[in-house]
Amino acid sequence: MKLFSKEKDLFLKIVNLILIVGAIISIIVMISTGVNLINKPEILTYDEYAKEVCTIDKLEYEGKEIEKEVEESCKNFYIIDKQDTKDFNNRNRNNFLISLATTIVLIGVMIILNKKL
Repeated sequence: MKLFSKEKDLFLKIVNLILIVGAIISIIVMISTGVNLINKPEILTYDEYAKEVCTIDKLEYEGKEIEKEVEESCKNFYIIDKQDTKDFNNRNRNNFLISLATTIVLIGVMIILNKKL
């Protein structure tokens, strides 16, 4: 399949160029989101989150009210962080699937346009 041969019309050469550039960009996006999917961040349990982020076990407080406030804020931050991590993983999966479909469509259109009848 010769995409830029002399027999091709100028319009078809330009369309082929656009399809190739689009497919390359789509493949790059697919690879980067695929790497993010493989190395996705783990969703920590609350105990792990409290030890790593909130450091409740390491701090000493005089009053029990302060401990309750810190624990409540830590729980709120944990819920927000957990949802953010889930959303990040879902966005990466969706972007990977969209770029995969886009790549398939662009290459398919390029093959169909340049197929000899």
